[in-house]
Amino acid sequence: MPGNLSRFNYKWFLVGTLMYLSMFSHADAVDQDPSYEALPIMLDSLLNELNIPHDATLESMISASQVWRRKPGQERWELPELGISKSKEHKVFELLEKLRLTSPAEPLSKQYDYALLLGATAPGIKRRLDYLAYWWNQGVRFKRLIYLVGQRPLNPGIDYLEILISKTDKPGNKKLDPYPFTETEAAKMLHQLAPIPEAMRALPVEFIDTPRNWRNGLWHRPNTRDTLKYWAKENPSPGTVLVISDQPHGIYQKEVVRQELSGSFSVDLAAGPADSTVTLPIYLDALALWLHNLKPFIPNELITTPLKTMASPGRH
Repeated sequence: MPGNLSRFNYKWFLVGTLMYLSMFSHADAVDQDPSYEALPIMLDSLLNELNIPHDATLESMISASQVWRRKPGQERWELPELGISKSKEHKVFELLEKLRLTSPAEPLSKQYDYALLLGATAPGIKRRLDYLAYWWNQGVRFKRLIYLVGQRPLNPGIDYLEILISKTDKPGNKKLDPYPFTETEAAKMLHQLAPIPEAMRALPVEFIDTPRNWRNGLWHRPNTRDTLKYWAKENPSPGTVLVISDQPHGIYQKEVVRQELSGSFSVDLAAGPADSTVTLPIYLDALALWLHNLKPFIPNELITTPLKTMASPGRH
């Protein structure tokens, strides 16, 4: 079960990455998205387990789940703990597994036009680049690599760039100048320094440097949808897309990519299992985000039809 880690430990970062990659080779392929029909049953169980009031419709359940969303300007790593028992937390994680938020998602094809590597903290970008290199070594191919990143200022408390640079294999990395300041610059640095296959490194690569947004008196970093809209301004040619992410964010991010790209794009997902440092509130935030973005595309009869077998709301 995922747990907390108070500070970055590079040894365990490497161990975790190797565990992710080994899990890819042993994990059974799973459906990348839960079915609409199964959603009400699973959400009802989850909301009841956490005593969140709701009624018998999927519409109400999705609305109730939004209590787990981050506040404006709040980052995932700033979410407070729920303060629930270990046994209840275990039950919640079992339900999140059924919702496909913890298991890795494997690519369904061997050939794509684009690999979209979605932005994250610097260690997250490094993990996602490692995932992509792993799949390349397994025979997955793509014609262009697109980093959907942005102008988020780096935070030493979560990005750990100095440690990442000092632990890379190439000599002289500590003297890197200028030192990266934004997420985009970190992605460029990691692409240059990471030990990826040379044939993959030789592919055309783009870094979509999405600007921040000023809203309600605060600077907001670009989110997944913002980076996609910014890339869309370049009018990319339609084609097949492999989204590179990790859980619990993969399903949400795949859904946003599918919505933002026109029907002439085919969207697939490769997502690593969730990192052991990801806390339960981050899982729930990812679930709420996915449901919020999915809701407009669920057939109305499924949104409004009551779940006949539902127990009393919020009382398990």
